[in-house]
Amino acid sequence: MSSRRVDVAINVYGKPHQTAVTLLSLLQHSGEHIGRIHITFEKRQPFGAEFGALLRMLGDRATTHSPRLWFGVRPQRMRWLMRFPAYRRSLRYQYAWETSNAPYLFITHNDVLYQRDVIGALLEPINGHVAIGPVGQCWNCPASFAGSCSPERFMTYRPSYTEWERLARQHPGPRAAHYARVVEPRAPWPLPECRVNEWTMMVDLEHARPLTMPNGNAVPLGALYGLDIGTQWFHDVLNAGASIAHFDIAPYARHAWASSSGSGHAALSDRAEYDRAEAEALVRLQEKYPHYAALLTA
Repeated sequence: MSSRRVDVAINVYGKPHQTAVTLLSLLQHSGEHIGRIHITFEKRQPFGAEFGALLRMLGDRATTHSPRLWFGVRPQRMRWLMRFPAYRRSLRYQYAWETSNAPYLFITHNDVLYQRDVIGALLEPINGHVAIGPVGQCWNCPASFAGSCSPERFMTYRPSYTEWERLARQHPGPRAAHYARVVEPRAPWPLPECRVNEWTMMVDLEHARPLTMPNGNAVPLGALYGLDIGTQWFHDVLNAGASIAHFDIAPYARHAWASSSGSGHAALSDRAEYDRAEAEALVRLQEKYPHYAALLTA
């Protein structure tokens, strides 16, 4: 059987040079495992972003999807998600999720620098889990501040709603004002900050598809924002009985590596920061992937 058992899903909103670094570094280190690369180009693109050179470089290995709608981070209508494929497939990873023929889907942001074979490292420990990746945002969570929970313990630390309220009062996180909106008293676990970080995660599609709309009840990634893109999906699949494995990605990848703030979001509203990060990514392309850099001027 071919070793290329993993498809890649990437959502692209601007950052053509950083997108190229993401995919070329991933292919450099994990290419033997990768089949198709599913690229979703958002309906709107900032700052005149252009991706012709990248598509020429990837050739027929890449498939592209341009959603009919632009959602941003707005919550979606649940009934429409179930009934209308074009509406549902306008979510950032959903087209790849529904159309991939591979057993596994590797999801990445378009501002990640890969430094080792991350896909190869995830293939064995994903066994039996619906997904694997770095579990967080513990840096915001009252349970982490109290020493009660961690990425290694989130599957077993399941506080009652009363215990959660006590923790939130005693150790309020920086986003405490939002907790009442997103915590379900009848199902407070997993806690509101908790999710597998979709900037680098792998999904077992055989396990995930039956649980997720349109086949199951779990909302797709990005359909309900909660406190992050994946928090509601994470909550739904775990409460459906699935398990998710934590994996420390730090030795393998750097997220927002070209950002001066460590966040990829800031650049999308700050043209100076956007241009600075893109210039840094271009230098890396010229140094590490000159064959690609040459296509930019071809």
